Amino acid sequence: MNEQENRKQLGKRIKVRRAERDMNQGELAARIGMKQSQLSLVERGLLGLSVDQLRAIANALGCTGAYLLGEEKKAA
Repeated sequence: MNEQENRKQLGKRIKVRRAERDMNQGELAARIGMKQSQLSLVERGLLGLSVDQLRAIANALGCTGAYLLGEEKKAA
């Protein structure tokens, strides 16, 4: 998989997990200190994340970074 495809898969997993937690983009963005527009770009695979941002998103969504990266099958 190339970098763009990896970003798309990560964004999709973030979006699905966010929906499972009944959270909209604005709520998640506020929890992690990111603009909603940036989070939208992340979820569409158009913007990458720093390690700190990935960690913050995982914590806010109650899962691990490895889960969001597709390296674990269960969210927690």
